[in-house]
Parts: sequence; structure tokens; C-alpha cells
Amino acid sequence: MGTHARDLPRAPFRGAKRTGRRRIGAPVLFLFCLLVPLIAGAHAQQASDCLMCHSASTGLKNSAGKDITINPAVHMKGPHGSLGCTDCHAGATAQTHNAASASASCVTCHADAAKDMVTGAHAALGNPASSATCISCHGTGNVAKAVAGTQLCATCHATEVEQYKASIHGRAFDHGNGDVPTCQSCHGSAHAALPSSDPLSPVSKQRLPDTCGSCHSNPQLAAKYMFAEVRPVDAWRQSVHGRAIQQGNMNAASCNDCHGTHDILPVSDPRSKIWKQNVAATCGRCHAAVYNTYAQSIHGQAVARGVLQAATCIDCHSEHRILAPGNPGSPVYMANVAQEACSRCHADTQLMAGFALPQDRVPTYEDSYHGLAAREGRQTVANCASCHGVHNIYPSSDPRSTVNRANLSKTCGQCHSDAGRRFAIGPVHALPAATPGGRVLDFVKIFYFIVIPVTVGLMFLHNLLDWRRKARGSLAHYRQAGGQLRMTLNERVQHAVLLVSFIVLVITGFALKYPHSLWAAPFVHWEHHVPVRGWIHRVAGVLLIGASVYHIVYLSAKKSGRRWLRDMIPDLRDAKEAVQTVEYNLGRRDRLPVYRRFNYAEKAEYWALVWGTVVMAITGVLLWLNDWILANLPHPASILDISTAVHFYEAILATAAIVVWHFYAVLFDPEIYPVKWTFLTGRAPEHEVRETSAEGSLEDPARPVPGHPHGQDQSQGQG
Repeated sequence: MGTHARDLPRAPFRGAKRTGRRRIGAPVLFLFCLLVPLIAGAHAQQASDCLMCHSASTGLKNSAGKDITINPAVHMKGPHGSLGCTDCHAGATAQTHNAASASASCVTCHADAAKDMVTGAHAALGNPASSATCISCHGTGNVAKAVAGTQLCATCHATEVEQYKASIHGRAFDHGNGDVPTCQSCHGSAHAALPSSDPLSPVSKQRLPDTCGSCHSNPQLAAKYMFAEVRPVDAWRQSVHGRAIQQGNMNAASCNDCHGTHDILPVSDPRSKIWKQNVAATCGRCHAAVYNTYAQSIHGQAVARGVLQAATCIDCHSEHRILAPGNPGSPVYMANVAQEACSRCHADTQLMAGFALPQDRVPTYEDSYHGLAAREGRQTVANCASCHGVHNIYPSSDPRSTVNRANLSKTCGQCHSDAGRRFAIGPVHALPAATPGGRVLDFVKIFYFIVIPVTVGLMFLHNLLDWRRKARGSLAHYRQAGGQLRMTLNERVQHAVLLVSFIVLVITGFALKYPHSLWAAPFVHWEHHVPVRGWIHRVAGVLLIGASVYHIVYLSAKKSGRRWLRDMIPDLRDAKEAVQTVEYNLGRRDRLPVYRRFNYAEKAEYWALVWGTVVMAITGVLLWLNDWILANLPHPASILDISTAVHFYEAILATAAIVVWHFYAVLFDPEIYPVKWTFLTGRAPEHEVRETSAEGSLEDPARPVPGHPHGQDQSQGQG
């Protein structure tokens, strides 16, 4: 140890060329060269003196039987190899010393470590100021290098270290992955490590998500290792678990409750707590009652058999962002169950086909009364869980199933309380060929699929020919003078009631079928709180029916009404006038036929209105009385499905007829554009006046009437 001076560089003497500074430094360098070997020799002498008693060959032990020898070769390779014996054992310089006077204190150099240990979990190892405490982990001078990392922790935490080594983190670490966490990554410095029960500990319930999130919410690491979720901690904080912990509930689930603590395994490992077949049991540690129910269900049994496509907890509730069922953002919120939770599997036609399961469950529900009401925002309408259960879902053939035929009355009775004991219903989810209503319903659909386009097409073609002819003339040829009174005040009021109730029925009715349309948005918003749309629709329906009944009384009780009805009865002359009108519009006649008080177009629209009102009133009342029908009539499902189809298709036909046929006559006809004011004034333009006496005689039978067959306001007197 006293040979270091031999290795010092010698400065060459260059005589007169040295600077003054070099001349001054030469003596200093000379003295340094003399002192270094003396100091080194002193250390060597000191060490040799100590080794006379403490060399490994002596086997010296203290009074407690502890080995107090040292291997100098090992010591020189350790972290303290640059220190001499008395640097730590200052009391050993005395010729006579004992264990007490020659003891070493680690705190002399490592006071900060001792300070951290005072409040740390490792204070239980002993007095932080005692070197014996330090030696229990770091060893003595006979250790070439202090043990570090998991090996150091294994001294006391052997089980945890073994679990870590077998985990996804430990295996990656063994393969040289420098990104994976070690003990210190999660627990912090060994000296300052706090127990998990301490709120300040990085692994406490409150702070563990931040600790895990330092890696698992790191976008760079997520991209590098293709994490399934980029920001799981952010999602967890929004969940019921995250919010519960933030509010002080330490029983709520945090990262390690689901993924494990030291034994974290990849999701693909069957031993993992989040392996598909283990998820329910993991959740069941807190939700035992739910787990016991789920384990007996069709989904739980399927997963247990190894059918990993079957639903488990996270498939319905999601993984980290688990919200309360009452939260509108939750997949299992009552308005979201069908669209977000159940449909993830049951709307997957490929998945359903693979298991030979029906593929129509979601679409048939969406087209049903319940599905339509749910789409418009109704919060109390039945969804999948309302009928099939939540966790207790069984095959319909299972007597425990809520949709077993024997249990249907009780299940549906939760909403339809007055369904009674006679409650009966046919298949709910069914393909079109087997839909309740059978061939009758199929006939209704086919009939309207043909009638609607043909009827509307002919109406459009007829009016297009008429518009083409009139557009060639002057649009300014309107009769400005007051015409004959064509609609009494009574009749105008009836027309106004019809107009308002019809428009309201159209808007509120189609808002149920198309709730996502822009014009239906207000109703959908209101339906979240109060069923406004439904009540408005029913009130308008009652108003229309009431006006129709009044119109019947008006036709029978009033002389003008009886005459009005007599003039509205169609005959063969109407067919002849229709043909002549088309020929005129095509340019094959010189003038229009001479019309009577009501021409063929007005009669056709009036009787179409009568038919449509009767059909819509009957089917609307049947749908309104669905509970009574379910309780008292045979084949209730068929009746309601047929009524729904007729009501919907008839509404399309009526709306199209009004827009294409009636609006043309009162709005878009070039001779009366922009609007025909008869519905307000009761008077028609002179060119539309067709009678001058009670018998309906014409002013000039030979005169071609310049007005169109639509000219007479066909709505007069209609309720």
C-alpha cells in the first residue's frame, strides 16, 4: 500500500526554460512525493497491525461468539475498499481496545439513510443508528459487493420476491428489459420505504394508481408495448371504485385487488386474476352475492366450460371505467343495455352463427314497441335486463328463467300490472316469417308495400302533368275579387281542428320511429324526464276522433251537411271527368270538363280521409289499450303487432297523400300559389265557383271551368 509514489509522474528538469511558477511548484511537488509514501505506508502498517489479530486465519470471535475477522482481498474489492481500518474503527488506534471502544458507526457517513429509516417500514429491523441494523441487509466487510435489487429484498421477503420473479414484470426484467419496475420502482428507496397502510406510501390504496400509472398511463410506453388501454388510470378514476377511494372508502378496488400485487400475470395466462375464466371470481371477492348468481347463469356456466366468447363482468361493465348502473354513461344504464351491453355479442351475427344462436334478437327488439320507446329516450320502458334478468340469466327452457313461459306473466306484470291471470304472449323475438300475426301480418306488409308506391306515384304523376300545363300560363291570373262563400265558419273550424291534430300526430308519431332525427330531438330530450311525446300524441288522437264524431253529427243533423254528403258521393261521371282532365293536361282536349260542386279529386281525397281516420283511430286505440288486450284477448301479441304495422304504414300513406295531393291543391298549384286562403276566409276565387243555386246548377254549363279539379277546397266540412 506504500508503493503509490512509484507511480507518480516525474517532472523533467529543463533549466533556464522553466517559468517562475514552475520553479515555485517544484519544491511542493518534491514534498508531496515524499509524504505520499509515508501516508500510504502508515495505512499499510495500520492494516497489517489490525490483521495480526483480525485476519481470517485467526478465527477471532468476540464474547458473543460473533466472527470479527476480515478478508482484506475481499474488502479491497468492496465499496469501502478505499478506506482504512481506523476510518471506521477510530477506537481501534488504542493499543488496548474492546468491542465497545472499537465499534464502527455507519451513521458517521450515512446519516441521511438513518434519518429515512426512522419513519420507514424498515425501522422494525432495529435501531437505525446501530451498525448492526445496517449489516443485517448490507453485510460486513467480507462481502465483496453489497447485495442490491430483488436479491437484497429476498433476505426478508422471499415469498414476495419469488412471486415477482414469476410475474410478467420479473420475467421481463430477467430478459434485460430496463423499462419494467423493480421493488424500488413501486416501494421507493429501501431506507424510506413506507408500509402500504401509510397514505403517503406509493403502494397505498390512494397512491397506487399513480404508481402504476407512471408506466401504464405513459403514452410512449403504451405505444412501445401496445397496451390494450392507453390511459387506464384516468378511466379508473371516473369509476365507482376510483371515486369511492377518493371519498375515503379503502375497501373499494384498486389496481392490486384485480391484477395482483407481486404476482401480476399477463391476461393471457390462465393463472392470472384477470384471465377470462377468473374475472368473475376476482370481482366476487367483493361482490360475492352477485358472483354466486352469475356462476349459475348461462353466461357463467359457459365461461366455466371454456367458452371464452361468453360474457363475464368486464364485457358488460367494462374494465377500468366501471360506472354505477344509474349513471347515464354506464353500458348497463337502463337506456344503454340493449344498444351497448347486450348488443356487443347478440348483434354480432358471426358470433351468433358460430354458436347456432338466433341472430335477430337485437333488431327485433329495436323494432318492437319497447325498442322504439327506448330509442326515443323513455327511461322506464323494458330493456333486455328487464325481461331476461341481470346476472341471473338462464335459458328460456330453464324453470328459473324469467322468460320461461310459466314465468312470463310475473315478468311482464312488473310493468303491465293489470295484465291479470289471463296474460299470454306469443314469441317476442322472432324472424319475420314467424312474427306474431303470421300470414295476416305478412299480407298487411305486402299490401302496403305495393299500395304506397303505386298510390303516391300516380298522385305525383297526375299533379306533375297538371303543374306542367299551368306553369306555361301566367302565375298572376288570380281572382282578386271576392268569391262565393264556400265554407261556413263551422266548417272552417272543423278544418282547422283536422289540420292541427293531423300535423301534431304526424310529428309526434314519427318521432317515436325516428328519434334520432333533428326534428325529433326536442321530444327525445323531454322524454328523459316526462313522457311528453306520448301524451301529446294521444291528446291529438282524441282530438281527431272527437272532431270526426262531430263531423258525422254535422252531416246528419244539418240540412247543409246532408246536402254536402249527398254531393260528395262518387259516381261514373267522376271517372269520366278524371279521364278527360288527364287528356286535357296532355293536350288532347281543348278544354276541361264541366265539374259539379265536388269533382273527382275532392271526392277521392275526402273518402281517403274517412278511411284513413277510421283505420288510424281503431289501431291507435288498440295500441293504447295494450294492457287490456294482453289480459283479455286471445293472441294478444299478434293483435298488437298487426295493429302496429297497420298504424305505421297507414301513417306513411296518409302523410304522403297530404304532402303530394292536398298540399299541391292548396299550396303549390300555380293558379293559387302561394296559398289558397279559403281555409281562413271561407270564400273561393271566382274561377273555382261551380254552383249558383241549392240544386247545384251551373252559371254556364257550356263554359270551360279554368280551375283544376283540385280547385274546390276539398277539406271543407271535414272534421
